[in-house]
Amino acid sequence: EGIKLKDGKTIQSKAVVSNADPKTTFLKLLRNAELESDFKKRVNSLKSTGVSFKMVGYLEELPDFGNGKSLQPEHIASEVILSSVDYAEQAYRDALVYGYSKKPWFEVNIQSSVDPTVAPQGKYSFSIFGQYLPYDKKLDNFKDEYATLILDILREYAPNFKPIKYQLLTAVDIERRFGIWGGNIFHLDMTPDQLFVFRPLPECNNYTTPIKGVFLCGSGSHPGGGVTGIPGKNAANKVIQWFSKR
Repeated sequence: EGIKLKDGKTIQSKAVVSNADPKTTFLKLLRNAELESDFKKRVNSLKSTGVSFKMVGYLEELPDFGNGKSLQPEHIASEVILSSVDYAEQAYRDALVYGYSKKPWFEVNIQSSVDPTVAPQGKYSFSIFGQYLPYDKKLDNFKDEYATLILDILREYAPNFKPIKYQLLTAVDIERRFGIWGGNIFHLDMTPDQLFVFRPLPECNNYTTPIKGVFLCGSGSHPGGGVTGIPGKNAANKVIQWFSKR
């Protein structure tokens, strides 16, 4: 009982809780476990293609969204670049046709406006989360061009948004760096057939798995992604209930 680490060390535990995505959990971490072949096939068929991008970097000055370069409420809040439903719809349709959104929608956060320690002294950190840039390894050679496209759109709202240094992460980068299957930050697509009692599968919708003592607590469990902490809280309660019945 417990987990075996890459270096061969074993950690004994009566319960194991996985925050990894369901595909990684069942098809990689538990690849040698006794799981029915039909179950593995259904796990493998789960939709988990990432479509998001993330940009992080530093600025010389706070972006001017129309109220000046001094600290403003918009620097503390999230700035969402999404002018209309039609804008979002077009971004989606572009991704279907071209493999990426020509005018993506995204949100901007200036973390150092709240916590200056996350940026070099006198500089400002930022992050951008947006869609749609679907998983495609061929996009590795397109990243610089797409980063320029994102920044050009943003400068329509804040002309002085000129990063000193930045990095664009695609779904492929997210998969490579963090081991999330398909680079999907929600672990599984947030579609009706993979929500509520179907997330991630009917027999695992209460944070349990076919393996006794193994539980799921990540975004691949109900209610899904969005940084709510709810999957973890619910899974913790499930583990407590399980121990109380032993």
